[in-house]
Amino acid sequence: MIIKTNNIKRVFEVGSETVHALKGINLNVESGEFISIMGPSGSGKTTLMNIIGCLDTPSSGEYFLNNQLVNDLNADQLAIIRNKEIGFVFQSFHLLAKNSALNNVLLPMRYAGADMNEAEKRAKYVLEQVGLSDRINHGPSELSGGATTKSCYSKSSCK
Repeated sequence: MIIKTNNIKRVFEVGSETVHALKGINLNVESGEFISIMGPSGSGKTTLMNIIGCLDTPSSGEYFLNNQLVNDLNADQLAIIRNKEIGFVFQSFHLLAKNSALNNVLLPMRYAGADMNEAEKRAKYVLEQVGLSDRINHGPSELSGGATTKSCYSKSSCK
């Protein structure tokens, strides 16, 4: 099991109001499985993705990633998981405006201490896979949000 949640709840205090963003989510994702999280605005999709992506923690329940309980990890441990184990593409991309497409793709590999020659080859390959090989030196404002046609879902498929 790659991702497993047991009765995940997330509660926010907004002023004097208590908002129950997640009310007991159970989710199992197997290796190689593709899922879609859908629902109306305000249904908790982003909150769930932030927990799965280790950007937030549940108020209660358990979250396992690769059979490791994530709930009680500290900020440094969560940063390592985000760098090495899991990631997702934000709807608004969150690319660094002053960096080229290539440098935006290279950034996490730099943080991970990757060999930069190999990292650059891999980054160019990934950009080619999503139809951006001719735009590697362009900034984020020069890229179309609809340009991607393929996706890499695991490290092994992005080699």
